[in-house]
Amino acid sequence: MMSIDLSSNNLSGEIPEEITTLDALVNLNLSWNCFSGVVSNKIGEMQSLESLDLSRNNLSGEIPASLSNLTFLSYLDLSYNNLTGRIPSGRQLDTLYAANPYMYIGNIGLCGHPLQNNCSREGDVSKQGRLGGTEEGHGIEFFYLGLGCGFVVGTWLAFGVLLFKRSWRIAYFQLPDKLYDKIYVLVATWTREPQTDYHEADATIGAPTKFSQGMHE
Repeated sequence: MMSIDLSSNNLSGEIPEEITTLDALVNLNLSWNCFSGVVSNKIGEMQSLESLDLSRNNLSGEIPASLSNLTFLSYLDLSYNNLTGRIPSGRQLDTLYAANPYMYIGNIGLCGHPLQNNCSREGDVSKQGRLGGTEEGHGIEFFYLGLGCGFVVGTWLAFGVLLFKRSWRIAYFQLPDKLYDKIYVLVATWTREPQTDYHEADATIGAPTKFSQGMHE
């Protein structure tokens, strides 16, 4: 078998690794499908391969460095996938890129030569982001752990004091009754004060004054 063309068939799943055993294959076209997963590193064993088209799929992961070993490869297209990481170095891949500058397009996670994305800078930023997220996550975990431990220790201390100190235990259980009595007295006093003032006003109005007594006399 010299050529396999399965393009535009809506195929899905991972690319079978057994396909890399076809060392006499010259042309492999799996473009415009829904293949996912990573590109096998064993693809470098297909030494007779001259054309490889894996574009327009959902492939992820890094580009296998073994692609640089395909010395007969004259056409390569990996565009519009989800490939990430540094592009493998090698004169063979540089030559292929010069012939087809669009072979990496649509993979925003790729970096390094011949692209303009700097892998070292992006890697440092990504590493710092992961470290920051990890430290923040540990901080939240320790906060809730300390909060839980504090609650447990505080609860046991309170109940321990009430359990072993009899006078505090008695005062604690009498506290609601005392509060209830104080509230009851305040409410009763407040409700009786207007009535007392009203009766005193009536008594003042009804009592005869010295002036009225003189008039009657």
